Amino acid sequence: MKDVMIWPIYLDAEKSLNEGRKVSMEYAIKEPKIKEIIRATDRLRYKYTAEEDKAYPGEWYNKSGRVIITTDESKKEVLINLSNTIKKIRETKQANRSNNKKGKKGKK
Repeated sequence: MKDVMIWPIYLDAEKSLNEGRKVSMEYAIKEPKIKEIIRATDRLRYKYTAEEDKAYPGEWYNKSGRVIITTDESKKEVLINLSNTIKKIRETKQANRSNNKKGKKGKK
């Protein structure tokens, strides 16, 4: 088992590889939040520690937070799994919003 440190910038579609993104654009996510990474980590049943007050060294002024995951998987595998899970969570949330709007009637 080893610890894998995950910063939101690793998954950010708006960042270049030189700026810190670690996954290809296929897996990148627009504006990933630490709460989404924590939710995805829970869903994937990883053992983890969340540190929401930490700042990525390249952006020391932005306290984006980080998650430290204990796993046997490689960092790349963990990042891809998190990315896919966050995308599913967002799709489910979007579908729920759409369903709620269709079913509600306004007051007359």
